[in-house]
Amino acid sequence: QARHADHYYLLLSLTYFHPSHNLSFHNLRQQYIQATMTASTSIATVLLLLATLNLLKPAQCFSTITMTTSSNPKPLALNLKVKVKPSQRTKFLTAIQANQQSTRMNEPNNLQFVIGQDINDADTFYLHEEFVNCEAFMEHRETEHYRVYKEFVTKEDPFEEPPVMCLYHLREENDDVVTKKRGVHKQSFGLNVNLYPKQSVRNEFLQVISDNKRGTDTLEELALQYSYGESITLDGIAEGSSNTFHFHEQYTGKDHGKEGFDAHASMPHFAAWEEFVKTDPFEKDPEVFFFKIIED
Repeated sequence: QARHADHYYLLLSLTYFHPSHNLSFHNLRQQYIQATMTASTSIATVLLLLATLNLLKPAQCFSTITMTTSSNPKPLALNLKVKVKPSQRTKFLTAIQANQQSTRMNEPNNLQFVIGQDINDADTFYLHEEFVNCEAFMEHRETEHYRVYKEFVTKEDPFEEPPVMCLYHLREENDDVVTKKRGVHKQSFGLNVNLYPKQSVRNEFLQVISDNKRGTDTLEELALQYSYGESITLDGIAEGSSNTFHFHEQYTGKDHGKEGFDAHASMPHFAAWEEFVKTDPFEKDPEVFFFKIIED
């Protein structure tokens, strides 16, 4: 029994300190118990070794900075940029909006699915999706409506260039984000942003962003959403990198919501952000994409 206890706590340590921090402790524990009950200590030892080598887990989300576990899920967000061939524009919108509506209606673990059109290019579109966790996103990719959309992409080849996907865990969101679907807003103005702060200013960057988010969420009547998080990797789907942050914002008001964004840009917390930008804090230039959100 003492030997089993030692193995048990070693197993717990492996699941906690594993580099991706996303092993299923319950599943490994069950395999360990089965191995030990069949009087095969060597099998149990091999299972522990496999866990250490990261060979027992399915595709999971992880970041070298922010660790996640299934027992403490974080909402997963996706930003996607696609450049569509002009001849395929109508077909693409039909296919992606069908996917959007089925996802919203049939997937309780989907929190948001937004489609936006670039303000200057009618053939460039931006998506923002949110799910309660990585597992919900993987389940989305197994649905019939997603299969139909992927079949359209494969058959019609609608893109002028490969789509660019960014995955990230949402930071600083309240409990409603993981329990309730976000509202659908017509005539709103959106932006997706990629920022690449230098490691040396990471903490200052996060503080300025946190202040900007808090001010936007609490003080701006025309602000609908300010979401952000650090880039993550999802095995076989997206490759993240540390100190890369992705954002999705939405505003309402006149001129398809542009009024709300202009008001945001006049706030003191945004002014503090602009002062920080003047300090040359980025490894490479920020990428900011403005779009009008499409809702029937």
